[in-house]
Order: sequence, then structure tokens, then C-alpha cells
Amino acid sequence: MTSAPLFLALRYLRPTRSFISVITVISMLGVMLGVGVLVFVMSVFSGWQREFRQMLLGFEPHAMVQPMTSREEAPQTDWRKLRDALAARPEVVSAIPVAEDVVVVENAGSLQGVSVIGMAEEADNALLKKLTKHLKEGKFDLSGDSIVLSDKFAKELGAKIGDTLVVHAADSVNQFIRQVREIPEDAEETKRAEALDNVTVLSKDLTLVATLRADTAGERGYVPLHVAQEFFNLEGSVSGIELELKDPDNAEPVMEMIYRAGIVPETWGWRTWMQQHGVMLESVENQRTMMWFLLLFIMLVAAICVMNTTITVTVKKRREIGILTALGTRAWQIISIFVSQAGIVALVGVVAGLAGGFFFLSIRNKLRDLIADLTGRDIFPQDIYFLSQIPAHTDASDLLTICATAVALCLLAALVPAWFAARVDPAVALRDGG
Repeated sequence: MTSAPLFLALRYLRPTRSFISVITVISMLGVMLGVGVLVFVMSVFSGWQREFRQMLLGFEPHAMVQPMTSREEAPQTDWRKLRDALAARPEVVSAIPVAEDVVVVENAGSLQGVSVIGMAEEADNALLKKLTKHLKEGKFDLSGDSIVLSDKFAKELGAKIGDTLVVHAADSVNQFIRQVREIPEDAEETKRAEALDNVTVLSKDLTLVATLRADTAGERGYVPLHVAQEFFNLEGSVSGIELELKDPDNAEPVMEMIYRAGIVPETWGWRTWMQQHGVMLESVENQRTMMWFLLLFIMLVAAICVMNTTITVTVKKRREIGILTALGTRAWQIISIFVSQAGIVALVGVVAGLAGGFFFLSIRNKLRDLIADLTGRDIFPQDIYFLSQIPAHTDASDLLTICATAVALCLLAALVPAWFAARVDPAVALRDGG
């Protein structure tokens, strides 16, 4: 009698032209839809999270130590000795002095502000080496009066490789505006002209030597260290020391250990790539968790469909249940028949859902282009998600959780009506079924 419940479950699932067959197919479709949507959405979220982290590690400094106060207020620190002490740590791959701030770039009358990092082209500059992987055009050369921009920013500026761009110090531009506003409007033309002649802007001609892919390296620009020091009025100092670490995922514990070792002065602080983009990383994780809960309702709907199918089958098979009970079939065997039926429906739905989910994952970018053509709206804009293609990464643990959840919900949903069916009095069942 051990295989009898499975045999009867398969018998009840045979295709027939009846209402039971229709709702059984609907139940399978519900499970398939729930599993397929979960596989597709969670794979895309996992892929985006994974690619976003890799993208940040591909252009963002792993950690930065920098003065917590202005250069005028802070005591002078020999940044060269600090750089050497940091570079000597076994956890650190390279320690590179940088100058970071905003400049205004001018080309053919068009002015745009951009954040830039000034750094020296040293042999052990690990940041420069990983940025070189994102080159689109030109050569990453920071040895002369040069500048490297993102391809998106260069396009907006109308600049090409080899063009000479006029770069203004942002503080100098702000000071220029303040000085112009201080000139009385009712001043004589000669005096006004003299006052304007005394207003200067710190500018420098830089050659655009390379462009980086904005979708993988961000929109930041890069200039030689001596140029940045001049623009940002650092007078040979630096705004921080960029660190590339052997294990960027443990950047915060590593930096805390370095700080406790007394290598970094108390007037200096530190930040990591995780802190820099922590809000975005946390937002991705929160969205992924919320999506799990939202999509779980699809699985619950599918389980309710399975429950309705089980209720319908138990009602239609009431006479047969009474006969089986009268012949001595135990309650758990009656329950096993209908739970097995629900399990088969769930397994078929899960397999179909996995196949459908992976199919749509394989054409996800084509679907995005098709939807964009039909609606005129990009559902995965590069400006927001920083990626030109929709990523996907499927974890085995996610697949196991999705499949196990689908099957478990369907079995639990079928258990309640199956339990009531097993408690039917044989005499009553035979009388009502007759």
C-alpha cells in the first residue's frame, strides 16, 4: 500500500475534459509564474548588486586617509613619511598621495564642472593600473599638463582626444564672481574696467589625452598631482592618501587596525569605498529583501490555487474516499494521496518556472530594448544604475530557497483539505456520493 497514494494521485491528474483538469493546469501555471518571476527578478538583483560592487572596486579607491580640518588649522604633517608608513603595512598594496576637488572645464565656450583627482604617475600606483582597464580612447598619461575625462563628460563638452581644454580652479571662479559683484554698478566705465582687470581666474591649458568609460569608471576626471595642487592651492601638500588594499571587502576592519596602530595622526581621518557608497549598497540590499517579500505573495496565490484544486478534487472524489476508508485505508494514506497530487503539481510548476525564468534571463537585454522601443522609456537607465547592460547572477542558494518555498507552500496548502477529506465518515461519503 506504500505506492497506492502516489498511484492514485497520478490517476487523478490524468488529463480529462473536466473542470478539475482546467483548475489543475491553472495551479501549475500559478506555480510556474511565481517561480519564474522570482528566478528572473532575484537573479537580476543579485547580478546588479554584484556588478555594482565590482564596478565600484574597479575605479573607487579602497580607502582614503585625509586631514579632518583645513590645512590652515591642522598642524603640519609630513605626508611623505605617512605615505611610506602606510605603504609598509602588509595589508596595503599601494599608498598614493592625491589631491581631490572640483574644477571647471571650458571648451568652445561651453563650461562644465567636474570632480577630479590629481595623482602622480608612479610605478606602484595600483589605482592608476585598474583605471587603465576602463580606457575607451587615448593613453592614461599623467606626466605632463594633461587631463583624463569620462567619455560622457567629454561628449557633453564637445571635446576630442588631443584637444586643449581650459581648466579653471573652482575656488578661483567663485572668487571671481564675488569680486565682480563687489564692483559698484554705478562706477565709471574706466574705473569699472580697471577693477575688472584686477580680477583674475586661476586657469591652465590641459590636453585631453584619454577618455574612460563612464558606465564602468564613473564620471570623475584625473589630472597630474602638481596641476591639482596648483588648482586647489595646496602648496606642495595633498588632500589625502589613497590606499589600495589586498582585501577591499574588509576595508573598514583594516583601517581601524591601522588607525589603532598609531600610524595615522589623530588629526587625520579615514573613509572606505563602502562608506562612500554605503547608502547605495544598503539601498540595493533593502530593495532585494523587499522584493523577496513582495514576490512571495505570488507564491502564496499559487499555493491558494493548489488548495482550491485539492478542495475540488476531494469533493469530486468523495465517494471513492468513502470506499477507500471502508476498505481499511488509514487517514494518513488518504492525506498522502492529495498531498502527493499537490506535490506533483508543485514540481511540474517549479520545473516549468525555472525553464521560463532562465529563458527570459537569456533575452533580458533584448526585452529591455523592445520595451524601450514600444514605450519610449528605458526601464534600466544607465544614469541611475551605472550599467549599460542588465546584469544577472543566479545563486544556487537562491534557487534552492525559491524551489523549496514553492513546494512547501503547495504541500501545506493541500494538507488542510486533505486532512478534512481523510476524516469523512465512510457511510456518509457513500450515501452522498451515491
